[in-house]
Amino acid sequence: MAKNRQVAVLFLLAMLLLSAVPTSLIFAAEDNNEDQDENDEKQNTYAIEHRAQKMLEIANRTATRIEHLIEDVLANDSLIAALENASLLDDFEGNVTLFEDAKDLLLIASEAIESGYYQDAVKNITEAMKTFREVYRAIFRITAKRRMAALRTHVIARGLLVAMRRALERVERLRNLAPEDENITSLLDEAEQYLNITAAEEMLAEGNVTGVSHNLVKANHLINKAYLLLKEKARKWIWKRARGYLNNLNRTCERIMRILVFAKMKGINVTAVLEELGYQNVTEFREDLRNMIETAREKSESIRNLLKDLKSISQTLWETERALSRHMLQHRHQSGNERGQRGGGAGLGKGSGMSGQKGNSSNSSGNRGNRP
Repeated sequence: MAKNRQVAVLFLLAMLLLSAVPTSLIFAAEDNNEDQDENDEKQNTYAIEHRAQKMLEIANRTATRIEHLIEDVLANDSLIAALENASLLDDFEGNVTLFEDAKDLLLIASEAIESGYYQDAVKNITEAMKTFREVYRAIFRITAKRRMAALRTHVIARGLLVAMRRALERVERLRNLAPEDENITSLLDEAEQYLNITAAEEMLAEGNVTGVSHNLVKANHLINKAYLLLKEKARKWIWKRARGYLNNLNRTCERIMRILVFAKMKGINVTAVLEELGYQNVTEFREDLRNMIETAREKSESIRNLLKDLKSISQTLWETERALSRHMLQHRHQSGNERGQRGGGAGLGKGSGMSGQKGNSSNSSGNRGNRP
């Protein structure tokens, strides 16, 4: 009974407290709950809208990149021809059609966003991006090998043009070396016709790399023929000059031999002169010079070896003349000193005698003058 009374008292107190609370507070709490639900719904809608717009922006950029890829392929006639020859042009065009259909999905998604159907927009954009990815991979796979081939062709074409310009520079150098030789200039003129840069660029633009390469080979063949003619002409000219130089060296040898004979007659130790040069006597020196000159005459086929021999002969003759000049000068100084010593002693003796006599006569005169 006591417990029942306590429960009844608590119930009455609760009813009194509820009756004391204003009804406006109760309804305000219910309104706050409704506003929170409405805000959450607005935030979710904004998030979906933002996501859809961002996805559409990314999809449009991706579509633009694929469009540029397709435009590059279509603008490359050689690449299109390569695809057609490989029976891949239909595959390429099929992927272009898929790409255009996927772009239409982006238009539908844009209209859905404007109408507030964001979930539908996201669905269409996702499907379009999947198609874009497949189309890009397919086009890249179809054209990659042909693009590399076109790139190699472009590199080869540039190399051919560079080689042709260098060949033209070589033609100009050879022409300057032989401006009056008709045989050489005619070959160079013909080579220049094959080295027409403008014509070569037009042929390369048409994909005719082989034709340009053949023209370069023909031009180089003609240039090499002109070079060989010029080389033979130069060899004859050099040998002609070398023969004249050898004749001069031969005359120089004869002159040095005469000088050696003259020096020996003057008492110069010619053997010492020759020993300085590595020779034992005049005969060995003469024979060595003659052998060097004859050996040089036999080397008409090797201009380089001929010039080397001429330099060696010239060096030997120069060293011989220098040694002879030094010994003759020393001999002249020694002879002059010996004559000076002989002539100087007599003069001094004679002069002393005269001076003494003159001095004595003066003294005698002086003595005589002092006398009373």
